[in-house]
Amino acid sequence: MNISECQNVRRLSGWIASALLFAALACLADGLAAGFKGEQRDLQGLPGTTLPVTAPLPQGAATISDINVQGGDDLVILTPQSEFSGFWLGGTMWRGTVLIAVDAAPGKRIFTLTGPGADPLAPAPKPLVIAVTVHANAKAMRNASPSFVMRAVGVHPFSASVAMLLLAVPFGVAGYLANRTFERILAQNGQAVVYLAKKDENGMVIAFSMGTRHGLRNGMHVPIFDGNGSQAGEALVDGCQTEDCTARMVSGECKPGYMVELPSGTRKDGNQ
Repeated sequence: MNISECQNVRRLSGWIASALLFAALACLADGLAAGFKGEQRDLQGLPGTTLPVTAPLPQGAATISDINVQGGDDLVILTPQSEFSGFWLGGTMWRGTVLIAVDAAPGKRIFTLTGPGADPLAPAPKPLVIAVTVHANAKAMRNASPSFVMRAVGVHPFSASVAMLLLAVPFGVAGYLANRTFERILAQNGQAVVYLAKKDENGMVIAFSMGTRHGLRNGMHVPIFDGNGSQAGEALVDGCQTEDCTARMVSGECKPGYMVELPSGTRKDGNQ
């Protein structure tokens, strides 16, 4: 792979990975927006299915035996089944099921869950409301989804977000490998891209991916070239490792993306 091919792979991989990560965030936001209903929980189902449901205990309820379920009908039944500890905020949660009979008619059923009777002089506690919408078929349920992703492609937005994230990984890896190959080819030619340029109280410090293995050492002066190939300044090497160096600008200017070259006659150990 030559320098031009490495640059093309880096550029293409970067754009694709960025687009996939943006899409993953958009799907995640869509799923969160679709699921945000305040105090109410909305469930969608078809006749003949069983829907899982989890929720905190209603105010005033200490166990699921304290829950009073009102609403629904003989064909759509909500049943609390067990308790568990909440993962994010702690506290007692409960899980249960909503059983939808095969012959249940399409429409919305509202379940209101309350705790045991409270002091009549105290403010009434807020009930937990669960809405169950029965759809005639899968197409109708998809079209009624609050999620844009679900309506558009028929995939749960959280599943789509994970899929986009997983697809972005190989493109990110390809970009990283192409970048490493690009840096290696440049180093073999006595060049390196400046990846860091920052100012401090004593001037500007730069860093680049060439080091003692390529013939650099502390105290050497290295020329800096801009994107057009014109010399933009000079830097004094003040910190060397095997594959990386830092240097301080002594003249001119430098920005990330500028090029450092080895001084003429510098021996490039390991590249011969």
